[in-house]
Amino acid sequence: MQCGAAGKASNPWGVLLIVAVIVCIFPPTLLASSPASNSTAPGVEKSAAPQREKTLQLPTEGLTQQQGDAILQELRAIRQLLAKQRTPAKPRKRPTSAKIELGNNPSLGKADAPVTLVEFTDFQCPYCKRFHDTTFPKLREKYIDTGKLRYIAMDLPLKFHRQAQPAANAARCAAEQGKFWEMRKTLFEHSRALGQKELLSYAKELSLDMNAFQACQESNRHNNIIQQNIQTAHKAGFTGTPSFIIGKSTDNYVNGAALIGARPLAEFENHIQRLLPKTDGG
Repeated sequence: MQCGAAGKASNPWGVLLIVAVIVCIFPPTLLASSPASNSTAPGVEKSAAPQREKTLQLPTEGLTQQQGDAILQELRAIRQLLAKQRTPAKPRKRPTSAKIELGNNPSLGKADAPVTLVEFTDFQCPYCKRFHDTTFPKLREKYIDTGKLRYIAMDLPLKFHRQAQPAANAARCAAEQGKFWEMRKTLFEHSRALGQKELLSYAKELSLDMNAFQACQESNRHNNIIQQNIQTAHKAGFTGTPSFIIGKSTDNYVNGAALIGARPLAEFENHIQRLLPKTDGG
C-alpha cells in the first residue's frame, strides 16, 4: 500500500462552472420546457447522445435562428466538457527500475557499504509510518548497522498532506545539530501531530538549541533541496510514498530496482542478498 497512488478525482468546480454557464445561456422558460435541459446530466450513457441531439427542440418565440444556433453550439461544447469530466485518468505505469543522483541527503550506515537503499518518504503518510514501525528497525539491525547497507533519506511530501513539508524541513533543521535520525523517528511516532507547536516540542525533547532550530525553520532554507527531491522522485516515476530504489553503491548515484509501497522485509532482503558480494551474503 502507498500514499498518493490513486488517480486524480474529477474537478467538481468544473461541473459547477458548466451549470452556471447553462443558467446564463438559457432563459428560465427554455430551461423548464426544453428536453435538452437534461441532456448533460451525469450518469447518462454516452451512446444515447446522438438521439438527444436529434430530438432537441428549441422554442422559436423570442429567439432568432442565429441565437438558436449559438445555444446549440454551447450545448455541444458543454456536453464535451462533461464527457471529459467523467473520463477516468489513465493509471500511470509503476517504474520497475530507476537511476537517480543522491545529492546532499542524510545517510545512515557506512559510506562504502556495497548496497544502497533510497527511500522517498512523507511524514504524514500512514504507510511510511508502517514501514518505519515494522520493517526499518529490522533492516537497520541486520544490514545497516553491520555495514552491508547504506540508507539514504529523501523527501516526497504529498500536496494533500499540508504538514508533511514543514515536518521535512524540521527534520533537516535537526540535522544541522546532528539529530536528523532522532527527529525522523520522533516525527513518525507522532505522524498525526505535526503542527508548528508540536515540532517545537519535539525539538525541545531532543535537547536541540531552540533559537537555532526556530531560526532554521523560519528561514525555510531547506525548501530548495526538498523541492529538488520531489522533482527527482517524479522523474523516476514515483508519485506516492513510500517509494524505494535499491542497487549497488556508487559514488553519488544509485541505479537499481524500484519498490513501491510499504513492502515486507523479505522483499527487501531478496534484493539485498542478490546485490551483496558472495562473501557478505550470509
